[in-house]
Amino acid sequence: MKQLITPMKNKIGQIIAIFAFLLIQVYCDLTLPQYTADIVNIGIQNANFQYIIDNGVVMLRMVAVSAFATVGVSYFSSRVSSSYAKDLRKIIYKKVLRFSNHELNNISRSSLITRTTNDVNQIQGVLGFIFTTLIFAPFLGIGSIIKVFELQTNLSWIIIVNFIAIIILLAIVIVKVLPYFKITQEIIDRINKTAREILIGIPVIKAFVRQDFEENKFRKVNKEFYDVNIHVFKTILLMLPLMTLIMNLMVVLILYFGAYDAINSGILTGDIIAFIQYATMIVTSFLMIGGFFIMLPRILVSGRRINEVLTTEITIKDGELTEISKNPTIEFKNVSYKYPGSEKETLKNINFSLKPGRTTAIIGGTGSGKSTILNLIPRLQDPSSGEILIDGKNIKNFKLKSLRDKISFTPQKAILFQGDVKSNMKIGKSNASDEEINNALNLAQVDFVENLSEEIAQGGSNFSGGQKQRLSIARAIIDHHEFYLFDDCFSALDMNTERKIKNNLKDLKDSSVLIVSQRISTIMDADEILVIDNGEIVDRGTHEK
Repeated sequence: MKQLITPMKNKIGQIIAIFAFLLIQVYCDLTLPQYTADIVNIGIQNANFQYIIDNGVVMLRMVAVSAFATVGVSYFSSRVSSSYAKDLRKIIYKKVLRFSNHELNNISRSSLITRTTNDVNQIQGVLGFIFTTLIFAPFLGIGSIIKVFELQTNLSWIIIVNFIAIIILLAIVIVKVLPYFKITQEIIDRINKTAREILIGIPVIKAFVRQDFEENKFRKVNKEFYDVNIHVFKTILLMLPLMTLIMNLMVVLILYFGAYDAINSGILTGDIIAFIQYATMIVTSFLMIGGFFIMLPRILVSGRRINEVLTTEITIKDGELTEISKNPTIEFKNVSYKYPGSEKETLKNINFSLKPGRTTAIIGGTGSGKSTILNLIPRLQDPSSGEILIDGKNIKNFKLKSLRDKISFTPQKAILFQGDVKSNMKIGKSNASDEEINNALNLAQVDFVENLSEEIAQGGSNFSGGQKQRLSIARAIIDHHEFYLFDDCFSALDMNTERKIKNNLKDLKDSSVLIVSQRISTIMDADEILVIDNGEIVDRGTHEK
């Protein structure tokens, strides 16, 4: 849990301010009942109106100070909890960006979204509760107990009886709701996963008329979440009237037994009033603490889920080397790869080289391992055995940034980000000029964009598949790289457009180009073609061979 505390280190000053305001608030709240007792015992008893007015003015001042302190506590606690949540989300996001496919298989994307949003919000809410209520409660409770003993009454047993009743009630509630908090967070994961799956698969769902089936599937998990929450909150909310009943019974007992003491001159009337106020404060403070214990299981579940993300060991680690020579060569040497949890190897004993100025192509059936080879080069995954070398050095020895700066990767599925054409092109080169962007767009045959400020919706949904693919290719070639990897990204293009783009790609003659395709026309002019079948290279050579 150490990493969960890290975002709190730069907020010590604000936490000290919260404690200072809390002490002021507690002092004022504990002093007011004593003034009330003095007004009744001295002012009213002796008909001393000036004494009543003087004490009343002092009480008003203390109420104003207490109100100011309460605002201060709320202000700083809100800033600390919100800032903590912001920093924690940033840490989680930074860690998730380093995840490889292996980590994403262990913690699903839908669960990561829930952990980054819902779980962090849970911790933020409880953190605000801790600063405004939980820290305040012990000070108030202990101070009230001291004040009760200072009154020197024999009514303290009433508070003890009520305290025992509250403890028993809280214990019953905690035991009943504790197991359901973890279930709640897991169901939220499933809701997120189901909704995400349905939203992504809307075209397929409509095409196969599966709306009713998917609606029932979502309704089922949604109903499960509803039932669990109803059970939890029915139990928690039942506690509130029972607690109110206990407090009211306590007041009745104090008045009943206090009246006998007052008649026998064992206690003053003002002291009974003060005792009731202090007793109420004691019970209230325990209720506050009890409320935290009810929330504690939820924050522990959320904390464990977030900590699981933060402590996940990254399988793709940085090397130490930063410098990669100009025009390097990449060599696959007896490379094999097996996906985590799979018994069968996806790649077996792969050997080939990518050399400057040469175009290498890979062709093979679906599922033969073509894309996996491309993923190994920028280290989106690491080989299970064998080595991938750059000028004789294992790519694991290089820093990821240094390695990936040399590589341009165009994935099979075109991915565009919400913004405009210019912002998407600058992902390929952050300092690209408008002239460079337009040149890249022309090379990729992007003739459908009128200006660089043209909007791109989330996921590029306002463009067709072929248009997204051409924008993706333009982004990949806007900057100079030593290696250009094209993962079957020409499949969405017509033959004429593909031919024009392929001719334009000849300008990349100083770099190594690796093209994956299932279309022979795409790769027929490559310097070397690798034929992949069941994860093995079964043949290699030129198109003519």
